[in-house]
Amino acid sequence: MNTLSDKHIIKKFRISSKEKVLDIGGSMKQHEEIKIHTLVDIIHPEEAPYGSSKLEADNFIRLDITRERLPFKNNEFDFCLCTHTLEDLSQPFLVLDEMSRVAKRGYIATPSMGKDMEFSHFDITNWLTGPRRVPGNAHHKWFFTKKKKKLQIIPKNYPVLYTPKFHIVDWLGENETRYYWEEEIDYMAKNSLNIHELIDEYEGYLQKHKNLIKRGKALLFLDNPYYIYKAILKFMLRRGKGYKHRKLI
Repeated sequence: MNTLSDKHIIKKFRISSKEKVLDIGGSMKQHEEIKIHTLVDIIHPEEAPYGSSKLEADNFIRLDITRERLPFKNNEFDFCLCTHTLEDLSQPFLVLDEMSRVAKRGYIATPSMGKDMEFSHFDITNWLTGPRRVPGNAHHKWFFTKKKKKLQIIPKNYPVLYTPKFHIVDWLGENETRYYWEEEIDYMAKNSLNIHELIDEYEGYLQKHKNLIKRGKALLFLDNPYYIYKAILKFMLRRGKGYKHRKLI
């Protein structure tokens, strides 16, 4: 399952051009084909680190959504979009409550838990701190799953994921967790400090989806030689995100 295009979102959720749409956290990748009334983010699209763009929305509000409430009235918006943002936040719970307050309905998309557990291939140049392989995206802090009509939020613990039991080298399931809501976002945070409960959550998920995972060794030099050679070539040619965003000493 790939990311829904703007056209599919409009069609699937019947968003009319007359509806007032709020976008939360969309500066990195704007919804160019959806008429956005207001974009809320901590960075302006022109400041986006991996590809700046001009503002497509009618309005922009700079806000730290992990700490500040949305400056809107109750039900001020007809629809709220929040795609591939929540998993990045240190605390996503305030903005979840605020989206429920300021919008009548909305759509949330995050990476699926399985996809965000799948180890990346051998890489050198994205960080320039040495060779690495990472479970999912290294800046993600939460897993999101759906249970019936409830959105479940589970901490992403990297030390646990690096242990051999959770070395997932291929995920054959859906790439996204998609959650449509009306009136209120019904979510449950499994934020236990008990590491064994967290391990149980991970094991339970993988057991439920055992036919969609491929286990293997996620150690650096046990990757497919193609990806190792590709990474070394990028390093020699000084290609990759790291060279654009870091000054080497």
